[in-house]
Amino acid sequence: MIKFLRRRVKILIFLFLSVIFGLFSWQYFIFYQGFTVVRVVDGDTIKLNDGRTIRYISIDTPEEGECFAQEAKKINSDLVLGKKVRLEMDTNEMDHFGRYLAYVYLQEGEKKVFVNEFLLTEGMGEFFLDTVNLRYQDVLTQAAEKAHEENKGLWFQCAADVKKGCQIKGNIDRLDKRWYHLPSFRHYETTEVNLKHGDRWFCTEKDAQAAGFKRARE
Repeated sequence: MIKFLRRRVKILIFLFLSVIFGLFSWQYFIFYQGFTVVRVVDGDTIKLNDGRTIRYISIDTPEEGECFAQEAKKINSDLVLGKKVRLEMDTNEMDHFGRYLAYVYLQEGEKKVFVNEFLLTEGMGEFFLDTVNLRYQDVLTQAAEKAHEENKGLWFQCAADVKKGCQIKGNIDRLDKRWYHLPSFRHYETTEVNLKHGDRWFCTEKDAQAAGFKRARE
C-alpha cells in the first residue's frame, strides 16, 4: 500500500512538473523566438510570417477613414514592417475576432523598443482599457497621458482648435453613466479623466457621442 502511494505521488509530481515546464517552454518560445512582420493592417494590428494576426494590447488607433488613420498606419509600418519582433502575451491571448493580443517588442541596435508604449507616446492612438490584460497598464496609461498633454499625433491633428488640443473630457460616473464635458461647462475643472476607469479625452463632440457619451449639463 505504501509503495503504491509513493508511486502515485511520484506520478503526480512528474505530471505537475511536465505542465510547469511545458508552460515555461511555450512562454519562452513566444517571447524569445522572433517573428517577421509581413503586413501592417493599420496602426494597431499586424500580420506575422507564421500567419497570425496580432493586435497590440491597450492601444486603439483610428479606423480607416477616420482622422489620423493613415498617419498612424504609416508610423506603425515604418516601425515594424519587414522586421523581426518578439511577443509577450498576457492573461487573455485572443480577442473575439480571432486576433492574438500581445505586447510587441522590436530590437533596434542595442535598444529594445516597446511598440505599444512607443505608439501611445507619439499620439498614434488612444489608450484602450483592457480589463483583463493589466500587466503594463500603468506604463501604457502614462504614455497616453504624456502624448495628450504634449498635443502629439492625433491629439494635435484631430483637434477642433489645434492650438488648444483635444480638451473634451469623457467621464464615467459612479452609476456607470457616460458624460462628456466641454471646457466651458461648470463641472469641467473638477471632472477627472482616469484612463484606468474607462474615462477618455475627445477631440470633438461627435467623437464623444459616437463612443456613447452624453452631453453633461452646462
